[in-house]
Amino acid sequence: MLSTSLAVTQPLKQAGRIKVLIVTSKQRAQGQPDVPTAAEAGYPALTMETAGGLYGPKGMPDNLRASIAADFRNIAENDPIIAKRLADTGQIMTLRGPAEFAASIKEQNDQLAGIAKTLGLKAAQ
Repeated sequence: MLSTSLAVTQPLKQAGRIKVLIVTSKQRAQGQPDVPTAAEAGYPALTMETAGGLYGPKGMPDNLRASIAADFRNIAENDPIIAKRLADTGQIMTLRGPAEFAASIKEQNDQLAGIAKTLGLKAAQ
């Protein structure tokens, strides 16, 4: 069993070498609509969103952050090449503003910290 991105597994799946059982996202991947979500498969606790996005330097002014986010959203929503490339690699794009993105990163960190605690894992020194 392996938990990784669909971009990594897609070539192996297409070649018939592996079977992708679930995706851990909240929704099915456009590029692999036959693969159920963890929740659909009966494992809602395995749901985990990926927090990929644009990062800037600490202390970046909020108006600059908002402007970059708006420009990126405009390009991502209106460029069919981007949508196709993301779908081809099994990526799901959720366009969020800076505050929502920060909240999603915190949510993922909290989820991973809970898993680490359950497993008795400690931070590396």
